[in-house]
Amino acid sequence: MTLPPPGPAGDPVADLSALLGQLAGDPSDTAPPAAPPAAEPTEAEPVYRNVEAFVGDYFAHVVERRLASGPDSGLNWCPRWWAHPEAISRLYALWRAWETLRVSDPQTGMSIWWRDHLDPHLTALAAEYGPFTRCRPDKHTEPRPLPVEPAPPEVLAQLPDADAF
Repeated sequence: MTLPPPGPAGDPVADLSALLGQLAGDPSDTAPPAAPPAAEPTEAEPVYRNVEAFVGDYFAHVVERRLASGPDSGLNWCPRWWAHPEAISRLYALWRAWETLRVSDPQTGMSIWWRDHLDPHLTALAAEYGPFTRCRPDKHTEPRPLPVEPAPPEVLAQLPDADAF
């Protein structure tokens, strides 16, 4: 990428336009675009930069459900979804599956995503005993981890991968 010359003589708007044109692959740019190596397939860029962008910019807008409010039935949802370990793991998985299926199967990938990914994960998230069960759209309740006791060494020794640890 060719940078504009530094100094007061340059027009900042023109300089910015030139840089943006180079980033966008403007044909008037004199530098040839870098070609990806022929041996390695190029990986498609994700539409959403991270799980937060996916939830805020896509998921929250396309998933239409009546939200639970008090004793009324509806979807249990927490505005602080990222504070629930199970929720962030499931929503991250949904995001990655969405990004993969839109590229790998542009014909039916989104149908598969809804049926095989979103529906089961959303059911689990919003279930009566799911991570959002004590939350409401206007209220977050801190998650409580499951109680765990250490496993006895003789139990761990019977596992097939016991020698790996």
